[in-house]
Formats: sequence, structure tokens, C-alpha cells
Amino acid sequence: MELVEVDGQDAEVFERFYNLRDAVRREAEFPSGLGLEEARVLMADQHSDMRADGLALVDGDQWLGIAWLDWWLQENTHLVEVEIAVAAAYRRTGVGSRLLEAVIERATQDGRRLLSGMILGDAETGESAGTAFAAKHGFVRKLVELHQVLELPLSEERLADLDQPVDGYEIVQWREHTPDEWVEQFAEALSAMSVDVPTGELDQEPARWTPERLREAEARRLKQGRFCHTTVAVDKDGQLAAYTQMGGGTGDPGRLYQWDTFVRPEHRGRRLGLAVKVPNFRSLQAGLDRPAVLHTWNAITNAPMIAVNVHLGFRPVAQRTDWELEI
Repeated sequence: MELVEVDGQDAEVFERFYNLRDAVRREAEFPSGLGLEEARVLMADQHSDMRADGLALVDGDQWLGIAWLDWWLQENTHLVEVEIAVAAAYRRTGVGSRLLEAVIERATQDGRRLLSGMILGDAETGESAGTAFAAKHGFVRKLVELHQVLELPLSEERLADLDQPVDGYEIVQWREHTPDEWVEQFAEALSAMSVDVPTGELDQEPARWTPERLREAEARRLKQGRFCHTTVAVDKDGQLAAYTQMGGGTGDPGRLYQWDTFVRPEHRGRRLGLAVKVPNFRSLQAGLDRPAVLHTWNAITNAPMIAVNVHLGFRPVAQRTDWELEI
């Protein structure tokens, strides 16, 4: 057996790496994750905020398992995010442990002191073979998130029932590029969301968004073949009070994501979360030509947002647990 480094530059090597990772993800009833080109661009290109690479454990022509690594460059430079996936035929043979050893060695050489990873588990217990592996190797569970899904499209009748505009706010929408007049306020809102979102006991720093970082992220998303629908609520003073984003990738248009939804603290209690979500559903569904599944994750402690999702029709399908290992 040998370890192969993967950087996204060799298309054939990366496709084998990706296919193994994706096959493991698709064992879940409702799989999620980046498409092939989305993932390749993330790994192959240079980014100011992060870099990604990977390792594969191979035996001749057999790919036994892989590790995907995200190295953060602006904040959270003390950690590496890792995802380990082992082909079904080679589980419980030491493949995962060998990959973890290699990841720890690389992280230590880079001066990182913490590994972080997300693992899917049962909707009620949160447990899985992945959580058992993490616990066995000394990882500590730090955050539990509920994975909910919603089948689309929603009928116009259903959307009309849900639609509850809030007096005193204007709804503004855009697609792939934040309008220049909103870029500063939107970057500030993204930073506030990063601070506000429940993170349990994770040893992680919130992201610091700037207009430049936002523009870079938008350009990267377009190159990946991803699309995004944004809806914001603006108060009478022209301040961005709430936003939501949904989207997906052109490589798998049936797999969509509810990304951030955020309401500034001083505007909460007015149902603004629902007020921005419903018009965003209309925007998203206008481009659908087939049934789709919309995925979202929220910390189980985030009862208000989970309640909004339940009201919309989302249902729980899994838990995603976040683990950390001091190295």
C-alpha cells in the first residue's frame, strides 16, 4: 500500500479520489456534497482564505480510502478540517487509521494543533460507524446539528399560505453577484452571521468577511458551476436587517442547499426569517425543471430556526456531528 497526494491538477487522479468520496457520501439516504467540478476547482485553484488537498491510500490499482483536507488561511489557522472516507470493502482493516496517522503528521508539520471533522449519523441518536471511529481515535464531539430536507417544488398555494410580508421592510433579491450598493452591508452581515451561529464547544474563530473576500467567493462559486439565490430584507433606514441564501451546482441540479439565514438581533421577533425565505423559494423554484431536494443544517440548540424549517415542511433525516482532536 502507498499514500498518493492529490491536489486536483491531475484530472484522472482527482476523479478517482472524488468518486470514492462521493460513493461513501451516497450511502446516506439523502447524500450531500460538492459535485465533481465544484470539488476540483476548490482543490486545484489558489484561494486567499483556504486551500484544499487530499491523500489516498492505494494498493496497486485499488483505491482503499481517501482523506480530504481543508487548510484555513485567514482565521482558524490552528486547525485542519478533515474528512476520511474508506471504500466499503476495506473498512475495519486499518485503512482509516493509516490515513488519520498521515493527516496528523502533515498537520503537525504545518504547525496546526487541531483536527476538526463533520460526521453523519442517525437522525435520532447521531451515531454511525464514523462517530465510532472518531471516538476510538480520541476525537471529542463538540457540536450536534440537525440535517433536514424539503422536497421541491412547493406549490404556489403552499407558498401563498406561508407568505407573510412584514411592514416596514423592503425585499431585495439578487443572483450570483451582490449589487455594488449592498456589498459592504452584506459582507458585514456575513461576518455577523459567523459570530452569531451556534458553534457549541468548537475551538473555532468566526469568519471575517470583507467586500474583497465576498467578491472572491462569488467568482469561485461561478467557476465551480454553482448558483445562488439571495433575498434580503431592508428596513426603512436602508439597513440590511435579514438575509437568506439558497442554491446548488449545475452538475447535480436535484441537490440544493439552504445556506445561511440570518436576522440581526435588533430585528428579531418579527418573522423576518420567513419573510425572506418565501420569496427566495419562489426565485429558486423559477429555475427548476425537475423535482429536487433542499438540504439544510442547524445546531440542535437553534430551536427558532429549526421551528421555521418545520413550519416550511422540512423533516429531519440525519444528525451531523462536529468533532475535534488535539494533536
